[in-house]
Amino acid sequence: MRKKLIALLLAAVTTVSLLSGCGADSGVMDTANANAVAGGNSNLPVVTWKMGSTWGAGNVHFTVDQRFGEILSQLTGGRFTVTNYSEGELCSAKELFDYVSQGTIQCGGDWGGYWSGKDTAFELLSTIMDDFTALDYYTWIYEAGGLDCYKEMYGQYNMNYFPLVTNPSESGIRSVKPITSIADMQKMKIRLGGVMAGKAAQKLGINITTVAASELYESLQRGVIDGGEFSGPKADDSLKLQEVAKYWCAPAWYQSAGVNGVMVNMDAWNKLPEEYQTAFETAARLCCGEQLSRYIYNDMTVTNKMIDEEGITVTHLNDEDWQKIRETCLQTYAEECEINPNFKMVYDSMQAYRETANNYRDWTGDYGFGFNRTEG
Repeated sequence: MRKKLIALLLAAVTTVSLLSGCGADSGVMDTANANAVAGGNSNLPVVTWKMGSTWGAGNVHFTVDQRFGEILSQLTGGRFTVTNYSEGELCSAKELFDYVSQGTIQCGGDWGGYWSGKDTAFELLSTIMDDFTALDYYTWIYEAGGLDCYKEMYGQYNMNYFPLVTNPSESGIRSVKPITSIADMQKMKIRLGGVMAGKAAQKLGINITTVAASELYESLQRGVIDGGEFSGPKADDSLKLQEVAKYWCAPAWYQSAGVNGVMVNMDAWNKLPEEYQTAFETAARLCCGEQLSRYIYNDMTVTNKMIDEEGITVTHLNDEDWQKIRETCLQTYAEECEINPNFKMVYDSMQAYRETANNYRDWTGDYGFGFNRTEG
């Protein structure tokens, strides 16, 4: 059915100049005006939406929001467009959820961890400790019922939701002095994102300091913090963190993978023609697949640059500390499941996917996601 709708949509519309103005609050112009703009060759309206973002201009994550808009415009022959606004242009990152939920704007590019204060289940929809990979998130979302969890949680706040990228593991903790143990971290002031990561860190005796991402570089430079995380290598490079933090403790147990997506006001969504709803969904799915490979490859190339050219030293924790971290993460999640039914709903779905994957992971071994060759 979806393929048929897209075929009909693409056959029915032609590329037109993007409109700078908006129609009614829903962003939909009436059909008569739309036909006049398009030369009367389509019965579909011209739609122009505003899309806010939790990401600043130039941030690698903001480029995903922009790419989604490009794909949507291409699929609709330029008749359904979104205008992207970086963080702060329409509202702050923290305000974006309410702006979309209340219909002030039609949609917003987000990372669900920002909304964990409303419900910690949103954090699982955007990041997880010591668990999923980017490919796990992608497979869980589209094949194992994960997308239903997003619809359920955002639906409680009058929104629809579509993932735009499943992020690979974050880099790890970038620091001004080497980290080789939990004991090292206990002596430092560290910036970690995420409510669950904060709870796990507290159990591990690690002092977490709150620092905005925009202030991370300066905070490391001035000694306000000794170490911190932002995102993957490519995103970290956009903040030039390697200039002020020459050590890198990997991998990132506090965020083994993540998801960014687009929130959509449900009232605006329901006013869209079915063909445009299908185009929106398809654009998001295409973007998600495209960005998965882009993120992984960009992180590979930036990692090489940081290590080979910029003097970054990568350190690791010992096996005993890793086991303690793993047990602490599981304990933290078990406790949250006891107090938040929504969190348990999402976490149970994710773990059911893991059970499905267990045998496959075992027999694929090194061929599941590759291995490094050793000479000799």
